[in-house]
Amino acid sequence: MKKISLIVFIITSLLITFGITQSWAGEVDILVNKLVEKGLLSQSEAQQLLDEMQKEAVVLEEQRKQEVVKEIKDQELAVPRALKGLNIGMLAYVDYSNGIKPEPGDKDSSFNHFRITRGYLTVKKEIFPWMHTRITIDTHQDSDGDYKERLKYLYAEFRPPDLGPLTGIKSEVGLGHIPWLDFEEHINPYRCQGTMAIERAGTFNSADTGISLRGDFAGKLEDAKEKTGNHHYDGHYGSWHLGVYNGSGYHASEKNNNKVVEGRLTLRPLPDLLPGLQLSYFGIYGEGNAKASNGDYPDYEVNMGMLSYEHPWGILTAQYFQTEGNAKSKWVDADGDALDTEGYSFFGNLRLPVLDRKFSLFARYDHFDQDDDNKIGNEADYDMYVGGFAWDVYKSNMLLLSYETTNYGDDAGTKGNVPVLDNRLGDDRKVQAVWQIKF
Repeated sequence: MKKISLIVFIITSLLITFGITQSWAGEVDILVNKLVEKGLLSQSEAQQLLDEMQKEAVVLEEQRKQEVVKEIKDQELAVPRALKGLNIGMLAYVDYSNGIKPEPGDKDSSFNHFRITRGYLTVKKEIFPWMHTRITIDTHQDSDGDYKERLKYLYAEFRPPDLGPLTGIKSEVGLGHIPWLDFEEHINPYRCQGTMAIERAGTFNSADTGISLRGDFAGKLEDAKEKTGNHHYDGHYGSWHLGVYNGSGYHASEKNNNKVVEGRLTLRPLPDLLPGLQLSYFGIYGEGNAKASNGDYPDYEVNMGMLSYEHPWGILTAQYFQTEGNAKSKWVDADGDALDTEGYSFFGNLRLPVLDRKFSLFARYDHFDQDDDNKIGNEADYDMYVGGFAWDVYKSNMLLLSYETTNYGDDAGTKGNVPVLDNRLGDDRKVQAVWQIKF
């Protein structure tokens, strides 16, 4: 036994001195065979020696790995300092659409095109555990067909400590999220097909310059992804978001001294029984960003409620909203007074029980009355219908196929515009294929 231990010690010392290579096992076998031929070891002792050497080799290899890892950590070679806490992402919609669009006088025109409807490049950085930052570049196509870049988000995000039941608090200072659309777009996953109901109507867009504070109620919902199919906005009893903004949106300059107050309150009333059920309210109070014909800034107010239910197998939402004016001050009558509007929307998504629920069927219906008080016309409304199929290939890299059609009242304007008496818009329909790219 002493003889074997001595030989193990000698060979181990050589391995430490000259290093372990992939061929070490073959070299040791040759050496042991020579010792057997010389009569220094019996066959049983040789086998015992090989077993001991195998154990020593495993120990040495593990020690070597730990030393390499320690060296990397000590010298900060694993991640360069500038890249620590850095995250880069991209989101883009490659769109093919074919159909007809409405024109006044019961006319229409056709279209058939490939487009990049959106391209977002996002860089996030953790500067301190309590301070992060983000910049997002938005590539879009202008009216001349040229692709232009503009800022979508650029803000510092501060993370103060919890305040009792108010948890996960974050504050965005700069060009940040307004309280509603990011929330809704994390429930309805098909932004690539088109904007949400209230944005498509032309009330506001998704970002603005200002300061906001948001967070959850009473921590996070445990296993939110498994229970609801969604890990975003996963406060145990809901979430909230308050902000003060210019009111012009992220692709318009501020033209008045007024600031717009916006807020969202979302409650999850039965987190243990129905974790996917949420009730949300969103409101805006302020003035439009441009003067009307009477020289005043028109009122700009929004009141919206939404009921949503999320489950790993599907999603259902129902929302109702009333507005007065809009961010751009376009929704005014001939006297320059803000138009009252009314709308509602329903959305449903069913994840089919095949291939790990990667395939979905969805449908949506929007109704919007551009002139609820009939100041311009009695039939200034539209009804939009969307239905389609989506295949989530891998982590939201998705193929979407849809059909969309809109029926306009005789006095309605196109989406986002004011009504026009006896406008009589023609047909509006399209088939659409979108490839969503995301990482």
